[in-house]
Amino acid sequence: MNEINIENRGLDQRIFNFICNGYSIQACHLTLGFKITYLDQGKAGMEMRPNTKFTTQGGRLHGGIIATLADTVMGAAVSTISGKVYRTVEINMNYLAAVSDEDEIIAEACVIHPGNTIAVVEGSIFSKERQLVAKSRGTFIRDIKFKPDWEI
Repeated sequence: MNEINIENRGLDQRIFNFICNGYSIQACHLTLGFKITYLDQGKAGMEMRPNTKFTTQGGRLHGGIIATLADTVMGAAVSTISGKVYRTVEINMNYLAAVSDEDEIIAEACVIHPGNTIAVVEGSIFSKERQLVAKSRGTFIRDIKFKPDWEI
């Protein structure tokens, strides 16, 4: 992930850098091709171009990959609130349309309850043409043991 291509829509620069740097070194995100497109207060955007390694019969993207993208973008969105790390407690997915291995997908998330300990986030997955293909909602808990660099 190249930070230059990630739009900062108003976050404190320390929080922006913390999230960008953290997500850019995650082997899972690199393997799956997740790219952050923007970060805003309580919001995040990502994209992914699927490939045949992650498809089922008929060339459709596996639902677990879509759920992983939803979980990842929701986790990024909740981290924008305070620069804290949150861990997934629960995630709910509704699949609305199939995604082929040739379709770029766009993920967006918005925090709907920014609790200090527990947060609730909603995610949407779209096709490149902005067709809604999945909706998600997740509950996240703040990781009190993890301290960002600027707090150490």
